Order: sequence, then structure tokens, then C-alpha cells
Amino acid sequence: MPRARRPAPRRTPALPPGGLLDWSAPWHWSAEARPCRYCGAPTHLRDSKRHPADKVCAEGALADIDQIVRVYSGQAEL
Repeated sequence: MPRARRPAPRRTPALPPGGLLDWSAPWHWSAEARPCRYCGAPTHLRDSKRHPADKVCAEGALADIDQIVRVYSGQAEL
């Protein structure tokens, strides 16, 4: 008897529907400016893992990752 195909797992998008992350929590800010992990510019902002990151840079990186996942999963074209 052939094995039943497992349905593809549902993937949650990396960014919320509006495309903007909510960084209003106080732990997203630090008194010490450190270089952004993406662009290298000094920033007081921290991502969810407390790494220095500008909000715009983090949103751009997540959008890039989301596009790559959609291309390799066959949901979008390059």
C-alpha cells in the first residue's frame, strides 16, 4: 500500500501583514549605541535577540528571507 503524502506545513510569514515590525517594547532600546548587525551604523535599537539592529534593516532582512523561502517553496518567482 502506498504511503499517504503528508500535507505541506503551513508557513507563517516572517513579517506581519503590514510589513512593519512592532518595536515599541522598552527592551528594544538600549542606552549604548552599537553598530547595526546589517549596515554597521550606530544604533540604540535591539532586535528580539538583543542584537543591535536598525528597525528598517531588520525588516528588510526578514523580507529578503521571506522572498527566498517563497521562491524555493514554489510560491513565487525570482
